[in-house]
Amino acid sequence: MNILKPDKLKCIVFNQLRHTWTFLLFVATLLRPLLRLPLLPRPRPSSDQLEPSLNNNNNNNNNEVIMEQDLPEEGMDHQVQEEQQQPPPQFLPDLLPGNQAEFIALQVYEGVGEPMDAASDLDDEEEDEDDDDVDVDYGDTDSDPEFEDMYSDDMTSSSDELEEDKESSKSVVKAYQSPNDPMDQQPCPNYAFQPLRLVKCQYKKHCKGGFPLERSGHRIIASNSHLYSLGGYNPRSALRASRRGHCLLFQELWSFNFATRTWKLELNADNASNMPVELASNALTIHNNVLISHGGTGYPFGESCSNDCYVYRTASAGATPGVERLKVTGELPTAQYGPGIVIHKHFLYTIGGTTGFDYTCDVYRLDLQTRKWENVYISRPEMRDDPEGRYRHEVVYDGKHIFVLGGGTSHSVYDLQRIPAYNLGANCWDYFDTHPDRRTADMDDGNRGYPRPRKCFSCVQHQSSNGDIEAFITGGLQGDFSTYFSDIWKLNLRTKQWFRIETATLPRPLYFHSAAHSDNGCMYVFGGIEYNDKEMRRRKDLYKMWMTVPKLSEMCWDAITYYNDNLDLYDRKTLLSAGIPKRFAERLPPQRRKLMDKNQQDPSILFSLYSNPKRARSTTQ
Repeated sequence: MNILKPDKLKCIVFNQLRHTWTFLLFVATLLRPLLRLPLLPRPRPSSDQLEPSLNNNNNNNNNEVIMEQDLPEEGMDHQVQEEQQQPPPQFLPDLLPGNQAEFIALQVYEGVGEPMDAASDLDDEEEDEDDDDVDVDYGDTDSDPEFEDMYSDDMTSSSDELEEDKESSKSVVKAYQSPNDPMDQQPCPNYAFQPLRLVKCQYKKHCKGGFPLERSGHRIIASNSHLYSLGGYNPRSALRASRRGHCLLFQELWSFNFATRTWKLELNADNASNMPVELASNALTIHNNVLISHGGTGYPFGESCSNDCYVYRTASAGATPGVERLKVTGELPTAQYGPGIVIHKHFLYTIGGTTGFDYTCDVYRLDLQTRKWENVYISRPEMRDDPEGRYRHEVVYDGKHIFVLGGGTSHSVYDLQRIPAYNLGANCWDYFDTHPDRRTADMDDGNRGYPRPRKCFSCVQHQSSNGDIEAFITGGLQGDFSTYFSDIWKLNLRTKQWFRIETATLPRPLYFHSAAHSDNGCMYVFGGIEYNDKEMRRRKDLYKMWMTVPKLSEMCWDAITYYNDNLDLYDRKTLLSAGIPKRFAERLPPQRRKLMDKNQQDPSILFSLYSNPKRARSTTQ
């Protein structure tokens, strides 16, 4: 309804004033004649200090963005013209806006600006969703009931999806997206380093090459500069792939550059003919900057399993892109999915997994030098004190033991109070009783200070400054298929002490997701199935959390890339002359080329075979 006179203000559309800053600007403009206040200038994104004169042709929907001329402000057009006439900012003088470079180290524990908490994105997290990307299960047959029948995405009512799509189509683009995107008109909040806080990463969604679609059952791993995502499953994409004759799982490897916040499709069936097809619930690790995967299942789940090892080399790591299936000998492990793998010395250890019917906790190892498999331990829980078979557990490693956390079968889960650990030296299983976090204990509620038993969760390990190995677990589900988790816990492997991270939690319960960590102490969580009271749907959200306080140089680099996500437009000499250390400049991808023709396509860019045609065309225009 319009409470103002039409002859004074025309065409006031309240659904375009949803953003807080725009609404405050609107109110201030109305009150200005009464209070005689100066017009508040619209702050420009700080990252414009590095912004080159690039044109982005993806902004074709003017209804989604509040432009300057939409606001009934006097003199606004004149102000915009003055800003456009200003010369472009230079690159070398400043990498941080204002005086940020002087006090960035002082913000370690100060909450400068609003904290970018993951939970704060709940109200508008669907803004940039396309209705063609709504993740709905269309009733594929012959599927694993644990993946499909229980957790199908068609549990969302059609009316709810319609309302959500309507809201998504009218919503305003979120703040601190890529400054290269002309639709981004919102100021970037001040950078504030906050450890043990979960933050949603706002990666670029309008760059050529696209980004990975919603998925579950995938695996991610991280280096110092990139995050890698391999495989996964989405019922809608599987339906589309079956019509095109493609693999029903995501037969692709993506990389995400931390500095530029951009995704890149590294490998798929187009440039790597020997990509595996068993790409759900496999295991993934990184060794000497090379990715290694083991196990996994194809679709339908459990009908075709793998015991192969594949090596992936990517252009982002400076290698010739390709996939190699290792030719191995010896006693091969059973073909199964959901195992856990660890690299100790020159051996790759694999523990547990399932064929879809049988569950094991056997231990095999592969000599990476001779490529020979060896069966080192067969678990017999019915005969001795060995751990029971399980899958979708997580493993962590302290140099002496491989700890097996959680996991379960199709209808059961194992607790995290008494943890089995494989003794690498003695070739036997040991058990360790852990200590609860008494701050969270509530006997009346049945909570004794331990994380609840779970499977299909994520886990990373990190070495603290004092040398202790710490494991962080996130999310998961219980065996009753009605209890899902959004909590984050830390386990010190030396003291066996559990700590619940009370300052961070997932926005909603999540399972079948994946997590990885970089050596600087940052954890990343990507994808998975999200649960709420109304629906269960797969996600493509990426979150990060600092598990510790890193070196000051790492914090400064994090701040620089927070304000400037286009450093790949400059050559290494320019970056080094600006004061960026060589080790950080090497984390950037190769210098991006400026295409003279707007319609020219970069031949080095791959496009996903699983994107719908509408989305694929929009990324190449």
